[in-house]
Amino acid sequence: MWPIRASLFVPAHRPDWVAKALRVAPGGVVLDIEDSVPPEHKPTAMAHLHAEIAELKAAGVAAFVRVNPLHDGTDSEIAAAMTDGLTAIVLPKAGTVAEIRRLHDLLSYHEGRARLPHGTVGILPLPETAEGMLHAADLAGASPRVKGLHGAISGPVSGDFARAFGFRATMEGSEQLYLASKLVLASRAAGAMYPIAGIFGTPIEDTEAAEHLIRRAKEIGYAGVAVMHPSHVAIAKAVYRPTAEERTYFQGMLDAFATAEKAGQGAVRYHGAMVDYAMLALAREVLAEDA
Repeated sequence: MWPIRASLFVPAHRPDWVAKALRVAPGGVVLDIEDSVPPEHKPTAMAHLHAEIAELKAAGVAAFVRVNPLHDGTDSEIAAAMTDGLTAIVLPKAGTVAEIRRLHDLLSYHEGRARLPHGTVGILPLPETAEGMLHAADLAGASPRVKGLHGAISGPVSGDFARAFGFRATMEGSEQLYLASKLVLASRAAGAMYPIAGIFGTPIEDTEAAEHLIRRAKEIGYAGVAVMHPSHVAIAKAVYRPTAEERTYFQGMLDAFATAEKAGQGAVRYHGAMVDYAMLALAREVLAEDA
């Protein structure tokens, strides 16, 4: 199932929205019981999780649940989420290794109660604290369940990352480049190979701005994105899908290198540049993505 290129946030207290989400065919759905759910509706959101996850599983869509920051009620939230088909827990405001390990243990306990294989459910830490951002690599390496760090690429409307870091988000985004790149590197260095970027902070109808942010996330190295509106799912899928030009270019590179190898060469001039074995891995990844 990994990498998951395009996920969609859905408030879990609105079960009718899951069917609407499936119409745009995302790779994953983030069932939210945190910021998009009013406090008085959180019990209702938790009560809907099992049915919503079952609906996503039947459609072949990854089911994430964004719980609330680790607190005394996290055990109940994990119990409400744990069922066959749950792909990963998104942990907001993640700041310490101890929090990731505590969540790991809760998942192990509730997997056992649900008779699911140990390690079935992954973790996507959202390091929305200054401490979590600083020690991002430690968070990513705190549990083998961590599939990737969950970052954010924002337009001018600032969120938790901006407030914790202290920057003012802009569309140009230079103030976010260090943090976004740091989270990708920290994630991959720890073996959590699927960092995801939340995309937000622009008007919903401004699809050009959404595409700009999604493209930036891809270029920085995020394996996928999580968007806030169904209309942005198709944009994300298109951005992450190899273009016809990329397919032609990389297939030509592999063909040219295969010819060079037959002649006993370990490098070849291709489109004016020298290509050796180091360049072939990306070519194969791009073509495999399109298979």
